[in-house]
Amino acid sequence: MRTQLILRNNLFALMAVCCLLLGGCEKDFVRDHGLDADQLVAGRLDGTWGDPTSIVTPDDIPNEIFGGMRLVFTTDADGYPAQFSAKDCPIVFGSEAGTWSVSGTPDSAKVVLSGVAPVDEFDIQVSSTSLTLSFYMGWENTETGEQGEGEFSATLTRK
Repeated sequence: MRTQLILRNNLFALMAVCCLLLGGCEKDFVRDHGLDADQLVAGRLDGTWGDPTSIVTPDDIPNEIFGGMRLVFTTDADGYPAQFSAKDCPIVFGSEAGTWSVSGTPDSAKVVLSGVAPVDEFDIQVSSTSLTLSFYMGWENTETGEQGEGEFSATLTRK
């Protein structure tokens, strides 16, 4: 009799533990937090990016045009783009600070800058660890007076 009582109590305790464990294993469905596409891309861009690699420039333009490029994107409390600053790339971003906006998807988005020159808009592709930016820009060699324009591109890593 005593053995049956112990077995029944153990079985009851085991069933209670199983029910608790199974109840905690419900699927966690993705919740819609009401973020729009711009907030999602801005959130992906938010942070510091640097160390340019995979640099593409027009013929006769040295890769040093990108310098030690370091870009910082910040967002406001609601996740929208706020401040932009650029360091160590005076040829591309002569003005170092401004504001920014973004549209598109992480695979293909456009960033528009305000208060920053000469490049004030560029296309991006962003992942969790890298940011590839590309833009079209005119240029002039101050030593020879030669002028031109072309596509520029670089990949930055998250810092």
